[in-house]
Amino acid sequence: MNKRQIDLLKELIIEDGYQAIRHFSHILNVSGKTISKDLDEIEKFIHSSGCKIDRKQGIGVKLNYTSSQLEYLNSLLNSIKVSDSDHDLEQRRIEILLNLLIYTNQYTNIQKLSDKYMVSRTSIVNDLNEIQHQLDKYHLKVSKTLKGTKIIGSEINIRKALVSILQEYVEINPKYITKYQDMRHKELRIGEMKVMLKERSISFFENLLNELEKKLKIVIYEPYYMNLLTHLIIMTGRIINGNYINENSALSETVIIEDHELYNSAIYIIKEIEKQFDIQTNKEESIYIYKYLISVRLGYEGHAKEDNNKSNFVHASFTNSLINIVSQMLGISYHLKISLYDRLILHIKPMLNRLKYHIHIKNPLLKDFLLEFEEQFYITKIACYLVCRKFDMKMIKDDEVAYILSYFISENERNLETMKIKTLVVCHSGYGTSQLLTTRLKNTFPNIDVVNVIPSYSVSNIDLNAIDLIISTVNLDIENPYLMTSVFLNHIDKENIKNCIELIQNNKKTPHFCKEGQLVSIETAEMHKDVEEIQKLFDKKELIYLKEQIYVYVKSDLKDLVKRYTLMQDKLETYIFVIYYSNYQYLSSALRKIIE
Repeated sequence: MNKRQIDLLKELIIEDGYQAIRHFSHILNVSGKTISKDLDEIEKFIHSSGCKIDRKQGIGVKLNYTSSQLEYLNSLLNSIKVSDSDHDLEQRRIEILLNLLIYTNQYTNIQKLSDKYMVSRTSIVNDLNEIQHQLDKYHLKVSKTLKGTKIIGSEINIRKALVSILQEYVEINPKYITKYQDMRHKELRIGEMKVMLKERSISFFENLLNELEKKLKIVIYEPYYMNLLTHLIIMTGRIINGNYINENSALSETVIIEDHELYNSAIYIIKEIEKQFDIQTNKEESIYIYKYLISVRLGYEGHAKEDNNKSNFVHASFTNSLINIVSQMLGISYHLKISLYDRLILHIKPMLNRLKYHIHIKNPLLKDFLLEFEEQFYITKIACYLVCRKFDMKMIKDDEVAYILSYFISENERNLETMKIKTLVVCHSGYGTSQLLTTRLKNTFPNIDVVNVIPSYSVSNIDLNAIDLIISTVNLDIENPYLMTSVFLNHIDKENIKNCIELIQNNKKTPHFCKEGQLVSIETAEMHKDVEEIQKLFDKKELIYLKEQIYVYVKSDLKDLVKRYTLMQDKLETYIFVIYYSNYQYLSSALRKIIE
């Protein structure tokens, strides 16, 4: 039974009397016809328990059972595996897509897929249409002929799609790696070649990368390690099956060998694979691996120093521009943090190589970043867009944006650890008692910086806006918030101060987006414009997707203005916000307004 049917059965159990079908239809948000069909399935399921569904026309339905029958029924419910229809649909489509990508030399047909997944032919047709939408970004096509259905396109694009979609599916079904290896073994005809067993197949590539790490004295960090490993497995399988990268392909761009050590490593990998699988490759395959090696963040000191000594202009300029824009948009002086630059540039160089060679990596924490740091994520995304546009580069993916954001968040956390809370201590007048309180504060809270100790009558002479925390042993006649404590700093005082410090740190962690004069109002343009009219206003390629049918288009201007256009597509309203901005503070404020 599926999840809805189980929910319906649970509703029947808790109901004492008869209920109309429309009652359950309303609860489960489905039609009465669907409820009737579900009741038929439930009757089959509960048959062994002895429970009965009593249907009375004009009155409703009721589940009849004894206490022992109910106990048995509950045990059945606890043992059943719930089927989530949405999850099943997504999983089925990815499995079909992966099979089509793996077996590009073979045809399948709609009836075979319908029988395999026990769904209608119409469902499979819808699946294939959705699959085509996913393949569009890889420039691949689902070919449907009298012979059957298969995917056609360039070898490079097939491999890109395989790696990206395989990594996506592993998140849904972690056990698929083993299943995928089984499929690869059948495809590689391991039994005929007597090359290896399944376990050794995986370990060969792992050992190969382990040897590479030792050879170069590096560490290949996640997710790059898994990305590279997956590419090598896919590449090998495709070659054994006769699918080579075309040397004359228009997609095979000229690659300048910048790092000869990594290029030699690519050749080493190719030779080891050729030897292990008794195959021959062309030069394009070595270049293919080299692209991935220079797109991986390599963790060893020599490489970092070499990059710094070279002072690569593009990488340095890109990193500086990004830090500068994020600093202005988030209202935090990141450009003064040298350590942030040093760490970020080590990520930027391989990232730009990935961008150059169309290599995509998956960030398993992307959803967490969107959930926990929504505003910062979208502001960082716009900053990345502006820098990419400045250097005439294609916009980076959200997975990369999340990795970049992690460096800024990490810097915030570092600052919090070393942040001193500027504290003013106010006592009645006695020097001795004030020093006692100050000493106890410093000993108890290392992150407190007591900037001054004054008597209460001198408070009016102090700029309290420059103070983070005011601690006083007496009542004060001031507008600023302050904390009353005893001279001896008892347990309750310590807890109150600790809570205040955490609150101050959280406030400092949260960027001050909206400065005075940065209020944002949104002007609504004509409703439901035609697609062609919208495209005349701005370049469609420059639209930046935010969320839930919301796009933004940003343009530097002398004036600050936000215009909202509403576009109706497929009975859904799509909102396009055009932001004209004269400074980055206004741009970030406008984004916040849109996100809200």
